[in-house]
Amino acid sequence: MLFTLLKRHFGNELNNIVWLVLLYLIQGIPIGLSFGTIPFLLHKHATYTQIGIFTISTYPYSLKLLWSPIVDSYFVQSFGRRKSWIVPIQILAGIVFITISFFIETLLEHAETKIIYITIVFFLLIFLMATQDIAVDAWALTILSKPYLHYASTCQTIGLNTGYFLSYTIFLTLSSPKFANKFLRSVPSEEGIITLPGYLQFWGILFIILSIYLAFFKDEESTTITTTTTRHDNYNNNNNDDKNKQVKSKIENESIESKSMRSSPSSLSPSLLSSPVKKQNKKNKQHISIDKKDITIIKENNENNEIIDNNNSNNNYDNGKKSIVQETYGMDISESDLTPKQVYYLLWKIITLPHIKILSILFIISKIVFQPNESALNLKLLEKGLRKEDIASFSLIQFPSIIIFSIISSKWVKNKPLTIWSNAYLVGVFFILVNMCSVFYFPNLNGGEISWSHFFLLLMISLFSSFSYNLMSVSQGSFFLKISDKSIGGTYVTLLNTIANFAGTYPKLFILMLIDKLTTSECIVNISNDNSSSSSSSSSLISTSSNNLTTTTTIIQEQQQQVIIHDNISKELCAEQNGKYRIERDGYYLVATGAIIYGVFIYFVLKRYLTPIEKLKL
Repeated sequence: MLFTLLKRHFGNELNNIVWLVLLYLIQGIPIGLSFGTIPFLLHKHATYTQIGIFTISTYPYSLKLLWSPIVDSYFVQSFGRRKSWIVPIQILAGIVFITISFFIETLLEHAETKIIYITIVFFLLIFLMATQDIAVDAWALTILSKPYLHYASTCQTIGLNTGYFLSYTIFLTLSSPKFANKFLRSVPSEEGIITLPGYLQFWGILFIILSIYLAFFKDEESTTITTTTTRHDNYNNNNNDDKNKQVKSKIENESIESKSMRSSPSSLSPSLLSSPVKKQNKKNKQHISIDKKDITIIKENNENNEIIDNNNSNNNYDNGKKSIVQETYGMDISESDLTPKQVYYLLWKIITLPHIKILSILFIISKIVFQPNESALNLKLLEKGLRKEDIASFSLIQFPSIIIFSIISSKWVKNKPLTIWSNAYLVGVFFILVNMCSVFYFPNLNGGEISWSHFFLLLMISLFSSFSYNLMSVSQGSFFLKISDKSIGGTYVTLLNTIANFAGTYPKLFILMLIDKLTTSECIVNISNDNSSSSSSSSSLISTSSNNLTTTTTIIQEQQQQVIIHDNISKELCAEQNGKYRIERDGYYLVATGAIIYGVFIYFVLKRYLTPIEKLKL
């Protein structure tokens, strides 16, 4: 039934849409593991500093613009421009998945000494997926025919988020022994329905199978572009036919689309072409041509062929101003003709523009404020007793809500995007305080489950926090599109998004290290001396666990018991030894309080230096 409806709606295009969704889903699998699941699994055996080191593995997704010109320029023509990258990358990622499945559990259990190896493995996986994303983004705009081109962003959203949820929410839920024993099993077990090694092996094999099928049974297809024109008696003269063919050829080979979707897993630039199509026919009063907004009405003056582009009236071409490409390389060169070296030089020129430098500096110094929430909040809730699957389930409700909110908020940010961004920033700072209070007043569960009322409260706090961050994202995206030089629209927007994304990624390591340094905790374990051999055995076991976390162990003998104290051991390991976990000083509250004060100060800095940029005529 569903297939019939989809086939009726999409026709022969359904096959290409399914392929795009699958390719984006594959990217979402390691992304969900690196950004969501692995930090939770590390929490039991690793310190906050070590989890911060692991966050370095996520950097490639924020920095993929640095090598995207290479992906665009080098390929095997006979195999396919995009398949030349997608197929070998997926096969390599599949091999890495299968290989690490045999020792991933050992690495996680010894995370204190193996954190560098874990980080390198997942850094490689994210680098491969970021590179594949460059190729898939570009292929998305050529594999679909023009009437269905707008579905590219939908494929990206569905695929990436589905993969992310499979590796984060679904995996954490099904791998939980408590969830499986309560809802899925009649006979209890100490393991969940799925395990991490089995999950990695399954996807590794599937990666390779899909890659082989893609290599031999899927051809790269080009979009057929058709122009619709008004009918005039002499429109189809030979001269215009020749020009139509030239224009069509140029459009089909345009490469800007490969750069327009590289900001993040959930963004897709609407820019398709770098310049409007210009036709000259003195006898025609009006005709329609293709540009970035698909159809532009061009009026031509019979005397001097003056062209007025209604959709691009704010372009950098106005009033005789040259684009950055024209200024650098001449009037006739287009973005598709640029070599990687030329693209890198243009990127440097963009970064050195005065307003871009101010924008970049303000992003870098301002976004660090939100890291106590983004990096440590879920770990603190986990430490308080909230289950991993409960935290992961927040995303199921957040995702559709944020999609709807994004559509609504896009209408608010049109005229004053940076003003909205600054105001949303202050709201985000307020929710740092709210989230800190939610941790401080979290109820003592004593091994039980959280009440539905408190779960709903945490969900609402998480949802409204996400709204403020999403409003900032929509605002900055709107402003980036507004100021981008249309001659290199894709590259320009992607560079700005790269700066913004990296500003929100780099501080994670430093914030988690700071929280770790400012936190002091201990685990007190009472061991009876009635059975000396048992006592010796238990003492040895606990000492081994503490050594894995580079903690300090103190043994105090009093009458009939030994009191073993571990400094800075995780709460989960302490509970496994039937110990009493106590935090003497929690660095999270200190860092979050500092972030709130700093954020209020930065808000006034933003109002003074950031919001005036939106008034500039760029």
